[in-house]
Amino acid sequence: MWTKDIAKDIKDRRISGIIFQHEADPQHNKPEDVARARDMLSEALGPEWVTDDPVVLIGYSRDQGPLPATYPHLVVMPETTEDVAEVYRISNECKVDVIPMGTGLTTMGLHIPLFGGIIMDLRRMDKVVEVDGENFYMVIQPGVNYLVAQVEAQKVNCRVLNPSTAATAGVISNHAFCNINTLASKYGFGIDNIIDMTMVMPDGTILKTGPAAYGAVKAHVPGPGPDMASLFRYAFGQLGTVTEMTLRIYPEAEHIYQIFPAYEKDDLECVIDVLYKVANENLTLELAHMQNSFFGIFVGENNKQASVLAGSFPRNNLFSIFAGTTMEEAMLKAEVFQKAILDIDPEWEFLPVEAMEDLVGDLRSVNLERWQKFFNVTVRVMRVRGSFLIGALIGHLDNFLEAERRMRVETTNQAGHTEDNLPPDDASTYLQPYHMGRSAYMEYDLYSNQGDKDDNMRMFMTYMRAMMAGILGEGLVLACGAIPLNKGMALPLPEGMPTLDDLLTLAMPNAAAFMDAMVAFKMAVDPNNIAARRWDYDTGLCKKLSL
Repeated sequence: MWTKDIAKDIKDRRISGIIFQHEADPQHNKPEDVARARDMLSEALGPEWVTDDPVVLIGYSRDQGPLPATYPHLVVMPETTEDVAEVYRISNECKVDVIPMGTGLTTMGLHIPLFGGIIMDLRRMDKVVEVDGENFYMVIQPGVNYLVAQVEAQKVNCRVLNPSTAATAGVISNHAFCNINTLASKYGFGIDNIIDMTMVMPDGTILKTGPAAYGAVKAHVPGPGPDMASLFRYAFGQLGTVTEMTLRIYPEAEHIYQIFPAYEKDDLECVIDVLYKVANENLTLELAHMQNSFFGIFVGENNKQASVLAGSFPRNNLFSIFAGTTMEEAMLKAEVFQKAILDIDPEWEFLPVEAMEDLVGDLRSVNLERWQKFFNVTVRVMRVRGSFLIGALIGHLDNFLEAERRMRVETTNQAGHTEDNLPPDDASTYLQPYHMGRSAYMEYDLYSNQGDKDDNMRMFMTYMRAMMAGILGEGLVLACGAIPLNKGMALPLPEGMPTLDDLLTLAMPNAAAFMDAMVAFKMAVDPNNIAARRWDYDTGLCKKLSL
């Protein structure tokens, strides 16, 4: 009898249902309002494109990151800009939150609904509207991923900026949220390559920016007057949804030539000097720096391979591709490049292809030609240990030496150290100059075992501690857009103390004006606060962690 009582007790205490009320005394997403919105959306979009089936909702409740699942109340799939506008109109009428989702490939919970509501899945909007190989632009919808975009660009002998993500990632969302790419030393961030966009505002208004706003032929200029598109960068759905975007594309190089600079010293200062010099002189088509740990997890297909590669490669490695109208031109640029590096430190080595093949050893999955194409043609990200957290910071190259040191110390203090080839505090550091060295990007990744909740939490807290060290200590900027993401996020300090976005202005004083503009614009175009709601208008605070 007692065994039955225990079994019944466990069953009674077990959480077996989906949590649909995400906040106390909710003003949004009330059950009766959600039901009304479901019926109205089914009539507007068709019942097959609206669902509240838990079997479907579970697939939208989390991403590849470490955060726990949070269910939406509804999932809808619009097909046109007008459909998206209708979703916002109905959501405003019913006071139900909306979060747009492109292809859903995130690791930081950006489309996980903090308070439920509607996830607006845009994958039906997957058309490449136009590709112009003479004027170098491409017009796409949010469901287009990099694989599709790159194939279409190559048909006109062009290429899209290759991001540091998977081929299935959405182009629009990745460009709007920074786009890390090896062409950036020459051509800038992804956000620098947005020509215009069509937006649906949270009140259902359709807005066009750049040449699209006044019917001009699309070109490499945003149009007269202020570039309104800049306001929507890093907005994370809080200012509406992009339904169409025009991107710059670039002609394929006629001839390319690659060399493999390597530096065994653990001397990041020298690496930074080299990156600045060669970027400033515009010698390379593509340029990036990888420490051996980053190289291992980039090329290796699993943890074992990543560890072997990290242990066999030199500490610092440069990825460098040269282009020219002839092979002789590309090789001459490489020769000048080598001389510039050796002038800084003659201990740099330039590994021949044969040496690279020896380093990868018997790993049949590692093919140098394929590895080059990861950068030069396709897109890439190899994941190890089940999940990872990307620390993406932007600043000046000369800021990164102390920032990287400080972040590594904080990582050791929080996570500790092991003797493994990939110890927790040897976080994979990746440096890349942008805008010919005038700014730069540092990726600082941490890897967690998603199946181990203790490791998951330890690495998440380590990530937060290391990133704050880089931001508040060295004045770096979050590449993923700190202000819209962290608006109103309370710090673990006594009540009445500053929020996280208040402290960011100490490190980045110029951010105050942008923050004020973003807040005023959000409240004007979204009076009901239904678009990717992360903070309350009344209190100015974020109720839940927004990462």
